[in-house]
Amino acid sequence: MKPYRASLACLLTAVFFLNTTAANAGVPSTVRENLNTNWEFSESGHEKWCPAVVPGCVHTDLMNSKLIPDPFYGTNEADLQWIGKSDWLYRTSFDVPQDLLAKGNIDLVFKGLDTYADVYLNGSLILSADNMFREWRVPVKALLRETGNKMVIRFRDVFGVDMPKLESAPFQLLDQPNNDQSDTMLAMYSRKAQFEFGWDWGARLVTCGIWRNVFLEGWYNYRLDNVQILQSDVSKASADIRAVFNITADKNTAANLSVDVNGREYSRQKVALAPGDNSIPLTFVIEKPDLWWTNGLGTHYLYDFNCTVSDTNGFADSKDYKIGIRSLEVVREKDEYGMSFYVKLNGVPVFMKGANYIPQDNFLNRVTPERYGHIIRSAAAAHMNILRVWGGGIYENNEFYDLCDSNGILVWQEFMFACAMYPSDPAFLENVRQEAIQNVVRLRNHPSILLFCGNNEDVVGWYQWGQKEKYSKNVQREFEADMHELYQVLLPEVVKEYDPGTYYHYTSPSAGFNDVPPSDGDIHYWGVWHGHEPFSSFNTNIARFVSEYGFQSYPEMSTIRKFAAPQDMQLHSAVMLSHQRCMADNRKDKEYGNRLIQTYMEKHYRQPKDFPSYVYVSQVLQAEGDKAAMEAHRRNMPYCMGSMYWQIDDCWPVASWSSIDYYGNWKALQYYAEREYRTFLISQVETDDSLEFYVASDSLAPVDGKLRISVIDFNGRVVFSRDFPVTVEPDSSAMYVKVAEDDLVGDADKSNIVLISRLVSGDRVLADNTFLFKEPKDLSLKKPQLKITAVKDGEGYSLSLESNTFAMDVRLSLDDHNGFFSDNYFDLCPGETKMLEFKTKENIDDIAKELKIMSLVDSY
Repeated sequence: MKPYRASLACLLTAVFFLNTTAANAGVPSTVRENLNTNWEFSESGHEKWCPAVVPGCVHTDLMNSKLIPDPFYGTNEADLQWIGKSDWLYRTSFDVPQDLLAKGNIDLVFKGLDTYADVYLNGSLILSADNMFREWRVPVKALLRETGNKMVIRFRDVFGVDMPKLESAPFQLLDQPNNDQSDTMLAMYSRKAQFEFGWDWGARLVTCGIWRNVFLEGWYNYRLDNVQILQSDVSKASADIRAVFNITADKNTAANLSVDVNGREYSRQKVALAPGDNSIPLTFVIEKPDLWWTNGLGTHYLYDFNCTVSDTNGFADSKDYKIGIRSLEVVREKDEYGMSFYVKLNGVPVFMKGANYIPQDNFLNRVTPERYGHIIRSAAAAHMNILRVWGGGIYENNEFYDLCDSNGILVWQEFMFACAMYPSDPAFLENVRQEAIQNVVRLRNHPSILLFCGNNEDVVGWYQWGQKEKYSKNVQREFEADMHELYQVLLPEVVKEYDPGTYYHYTSPSAGFNDVPPSDGDIHYWGVWHGHEPFSSFNTNIARFVSEYGFQSYPEMSTIRKFAAPQDMQLHSAVMLSHQRCMADNRKDKEYGNRLIQTYMEKHYRQPKDFPSYVYVSQVLQAEGDKAAMEAHRRNMPYCMGSMYWQIDDCWPVASWSSIDYYGNWKALQYYAEREYRTFLISQVETDDSLEFYVASDSLAPVDGKLRISVIDFNGRVVFSRDFPVTVEPDSSAMYVKVAEDDLVGDADKSNIVLISRLVSGDRVLADNTFLFKEPKDLSLKKPQLKITAVKDGEGYSLSLESNTFAMDVRLSLDDHNGFFSDNYFDLCPGETKMLEFKTKENIDDIAKELKIMSLVDSY
């Protein structure tokens, strides 16, 4: 009977515990008080104080108070360099609610301080922050009072702090002169977004401020810091889940842990919390899970996880997570070519189609949820399934990763090191360790996180860009040991400990230098552009994964008008050159980027007639160049399993490699990417006497259809037409048809014909492409007569276009109206009708008349 009585007593205690907890589950053990309001700022040594916005930065605060002009306009950037060389003070006063003041523990939490910041609370120095990428938490209960609390933050001049580090260093560290755009390079000494110091697409605007939220957090007995959701043995049948609660407690506390998934309780456990850090796992199984798939392969289903810790005193703390259940790995194994590099999702190899992503604004507080949504949804609309968060920017805000989760976009996440040599002293390394821990913990539950990468181009820069040769043998050995410690010891150890299921990639590129062949990893291929190589070089410079390549163009004319006056709208004006940052010869050759565009343009296109035409042709040129690369990469799967062009977005209005300009306009490249990244792709390859037709497929099912190949002259006369039956295998690329060029062309004039290929299945056109037998500059294009009809519908206007002759790279625009064209920069053949949408909330009286249409021949 004794065992029975003991069990009964335990049962009654447990029932009492559960009932008490359930009855008081709504009482939070942790409460927050937002401190983002009531701030003002001043330049150190000045008495004038002005309103400040938090989150924010000193540049936007100065603009809001009309103390400086727009740094993006004209050449204003050059006149505002003094801002980064000054100390700035921020201050606020606040009261503390009684319920918060009554908590046993109260912390002051800064989600982000940029960068060197001394924080004073009621006259006491409580924090000296030195890392933009870290969260700072300081116990402050003893210093707080109910009313009239005063906080002051001094942001110290980054140059004044870092110059002594340079002067006392055992050897000088190097950066690339196009990046840290100063004669004295200091960017690498601070844990600060490196792009602030300038880049070959970015302005040099070194700012400071409270760039993420600040709040007081009070807690009683315990605080639920985070819950790590680990998945294993994931299949359509089931998924094993391990939810690891990480709890901070200030005393021994009896508590209950529970996990609800989609409103249903899956696990509950009674635990004893000890003072300090507690890490406690709960395990359970989800049967027949809805799997998370990338864009184009299936749904991106997200489960709602609610993780709660509660106690017998009626308090509770909880965290909510959106969890995608999937198996995900980066496969690196020896094969017939070398060393593989591909993504396997839910057991399926997936070709990665995407782009590189940089911060969307020099002033990070201006990146709204709407701007995040526009870029991520634009990536999804272009059938992308991956974005690379580049190492010279920031660990992005949570909104970015949430959007990637819900849109099926994987994230190649880099640690924040780019194109430079970095310090290795113990203080620096410990600072980086804490930065890495915090950000890995913050991001690890996102289903979109594919991998963590140690750096962008730091290693290739040392071995291949001439850095190593500038040092003695002793320094070379010392610095290589430093790189090894940072990128191959410290960072992978953090990933292994805090996110053990995620792949760590120690550097990008990892191949193509230092005796590592492209067949063994990822490459950044810049032979096209910096190397002056032709677009056809993309066909032979292929690796297992191509994580950077690209070509520049100018932004949309509507964007140029926002930073340049009419008299400045010429390529060689001071304003346009200030918005072209691809320079050479230690930034002395400011025409370098312009000259490269012109050199390639002369190979392929006639000289445009005026500045707007030049901008238009530059975008077409960029799109055609990147198209050649995308097709080469997809044609060569499964040897090559990833293509990410540089870059999808801009941080200010500038000539750059972007496919979407600073104001969110799709350039020609974004429209091209939408076509090149579709599930099915047709790609033609010209040999000595034939054309080879490849079809790449990302579909998980085979497709029976026809490859329809037609050649017409520019007036619509059929020169060649034939259907070829094909069965396109799933997840593959292969050559399906080869046709002699003589058969395709016959006696037609090559300057007056176009080839159209379509993959047709039933009544659906799954893919199409065009091919020209001459360079565009050598074509006998005629000015088209276009027939346009427009019908108002629920989301704007449905447009249809017809042409009497072949119209190449047709671009539509409406200068005075806001909206979005569903397609643009397309070819239009005679006898065919092009249907597209103009999505807008505006009513336009006669859209067909207001519509501006340009094709390539109109640029002559």
